[in-house]
This record gives sequence, structure tokens and C-alpha cells, in this order.
Amino acid sequence: MPTLVFVITLFFVREASCWGPDGHAVVAELADTRMSSKARKWVYDIMGEGYRLATSASWADSILYGNNSGEWSWSKPLHYANVDDCEFVYARDCPNNVCVAGAIKNYTAQLTNTSLTKEQRQDAVKFLVHFMGDVHEPLNAGRYTDLGGNTISVAINFADYEKTNLHKVWGEKLIDEYEGELYPGPYIQQDADYNKDRTQYWSVSADEIGRGLASGGKYAGKVPSWKSKCESLGIDVCVNEMVQESATLACNQAYVNVDGSQIGNDDGLLMGYYTSRIETVKEQLAKGAVRLAWVLDNTFDNFTTTTPQPPTSTTTTISSTSQSSSSPTTAAPSSTTTELPNGAFGFSSNRICQYVLVGILVVVVTL
Repeated sequence: MPTLVFVITLFFVREASCWGPDGHAVVAELADTRMSSKARKWVYDIMGEGYRLATSASWADSILYGNNSGEWSWSKPLHYANVDDCEFVYARDCPNNVCVAGAIKNYTAQLTNTSLTKEQRQDAVKFLVHFMGDVHEPLNAGRYTDLGGNTISVAINFADYEKTNLHKVWGEKLIDEYEGELYPGPYIQQDADYNKDRTQYWSVSADEIGRGLASGGKYAGKVPSWKSKCESLGIDVCVNEMVQESATLACNQAYVNVDGSQIGNDDGLLMGYYTSRIETVKEQLAKGAVRLAWVLDNTFDNFTTTTPQPPTSTTTTISSTSQSSSSPTTAAPSSTTTELPNGAFGFSSNRICQYVLVGILVVVVTL
């Protein structure tokens, strides 16, 4: 009998928040208060006098939407890493250095690469600030099979009491409930207010977490351990550890209900889920701020020249003029850094991270 083989390509497009605008702003603002004076000087030199990191903390999300979003589609996979078995393996989970860990390493290297244009280095600052927030959101190191919780629909008994997905719960809704409790007036949720200045809302959480980081605060004694691997092993190793840390939190907390069961589609998340998880969210924001400040300090404290320098022998630069901006990068050995194209990014204040999956279904029919 003749056999027909049908090959069907399936495209699954995911849209979901990473940290929402408030989470990213908190990380950036608190890092701003912790930077060394030398790092601040160099940030001002690149970005302009008086620049605040929170100004464009959500820029890397917002550029994916709007009239010029197609120019930036190559950057979508840089916001996350797929970690299906709770163990991040760079060679497997960051192919060709294209994941959040590879992006952090890449844009850190670009900060002091004075052969790049000023606009490219400005983009590198904004990318780095954003991705250092992303890497601390547990479900940005979530499972490939459910797109970091995006395909898990849940009903929440906090924040706006609506149906959403698990990724958005961690990106926004836990923070919405937290800020709503702190804010002295009527609180507007993040997804109802993306295109407005939300400083009045996120500043309440930044203030409280900042007090925890201050001398004598509840996080102060933990800060040395948060930086220890970066200081002893360097950024290439410690960024991988950040992804692993988030993957572990995703497996042990984000995907698990308060009774210890795995969260399934259409489950309800009660207030107990919020109360037992919000401290993790706050600590991850605090860690993101501490480590972002460390990366900036470590990068700029020994940087003394404004004379253009060629890329190092282990760095491949791909100019934005020689490569289509829809293409993420060329392959590079895992031991090198591939500099992704810069200079095509723009800013508006949306918050969405997209993930695209391509699957192939083969159907065999015997007639």
C-alpha cells in the first residue's frame, strides 16, 4: 500500500511579561544607589550627565513592539534561558551564546569597547540593565515545555483576582499585590498602566527593599554571599550561576503550589501562594540590584582610557550595518563572546518578552 507522509510545521508564539516595568525599575534604581563613583562617572560619560538606570530599565522589552519592532526581533531569545531539568548547562541551554547569560556577558564586554559607537555603547548599557533584571526572574529560567509558565493558565486570589498565566504571576502580579499593600493611595496594576510613568508605584517597593539592603537591614548580611562567586570566579561563571539559581527557584517554588503539588493548567493560586512567595521575589530583586552594581563596578573600576581599542582576540563583533537586525548572531565557540548588533534599538514603555517555538509534526498515513 502507498504511504503518505505529511510534515506539518507548527509555530507557537508566546507573549509574556518578564519582570514587569516595576520589577525592572526597582533593580535598576537600587543598583544606581550602589554603584561606585567611578562606575557612575563612566555611565554618565556614555549615557549623559545625571542619567538614572531606571530611566530605560524596560527598554529592551518595549523595543519588541511598535512600528520598528521587526528590527529587534533577533533580541527576543536574549531575555531567558530554557532549563527543562532544573539544571542550567550553558553549552546546551545557550546555543551560540544566545540566551540571557550570553547576552549579559556580551553587553558587559561592549561597555568598554571604545571601537563601538557611543549609540552602541548606550544600547549596551540599557540591555545590560534589563537582562540583569531578567536573569533574576525565576521563570525566565523555566521549562521549555511550558514556555516558562506561559502556557499554564491560573486563577489568582490576589492582585486583580483574574485569570492569567503563571509567568505573568511572577513577572507582575506578585509585585502588584506587594506594591498595592505598600502604596498609600489607590493602586493601579502594571498591565493597566504600561505606557505611563509608574515611579510613584515602584518607588514604594524600591524604598522598602532598599532599607533591607542598608546597613543593619535584613539583606545586608547576605550581600557578600550574593557577590562571592562573581568576585572569586568572574562574570562568565557567576552569570551562569545566576541562571542556575533562578532555575532552582522555578522548580522549587514557582511551579509548586502551597500544598507541594505541581501547579497545573487552570489551577487556582490562593493568597497563601502570594504570602509564601513574595519574600523570594523581593530577595531576587535585591540580588539583581546588588549584582548589577557589581558588574558595573567590576567593568568600569579598572577602565582608564577613552582611546578606541580593538576588540579582544576572543570577541567577535558583528556590526549592525553588516547584518540584518532580524538575525540574532552568527555561531561562536562557547569560549568566546559574540557581540550582537547594536544601535537599532529604540524605547517605549511596554513590558513584553516573546518566545517563539518551532515544532515539526510528522504524520504517516498508510492507504
